[in-house]
Amino acid sequence: MEVKNQEYAFPAEVLETLQNRDEEELSHEQRIALENLSRHAEIRDMETLQELSEELGEIEPLEQKHVHKLLELVPQHESTVRAVFSKERARVEDEHIEQILDICQSIEIGS
Repeated sequence: MEVKNQEYAFPAEVLETLQNRDEEELSHEQRIALENLSRHAEIRDMETLQELSEELGEIEPLEQKHVHKLLELVPQHESTVRAVFSKERARVEDEHIEQILDICQSIEIGS
């Protein structure tokens, strides 16, 4: 299968979309995604997600895919941030990791 277009979505957006569909219409994979997101989506408020996305987006080496992954995981430790970038060629400086952690640790989980 060839990917022709790729868009990133916040977990809260996907959760809301899946919750708004009739459960009988959901495929097996969508039901699993709904179950996982219902349990693990840390931030559910779209306004909060947008604000945090903008803050993280100001950190120079971060791409949109990194911002979305960080907001999905909401890392609280340096090792988790490093894991997000472990397969990337670009090196993330300690200063940027500290900025990421400051932003993520300021988040009230469940908001």
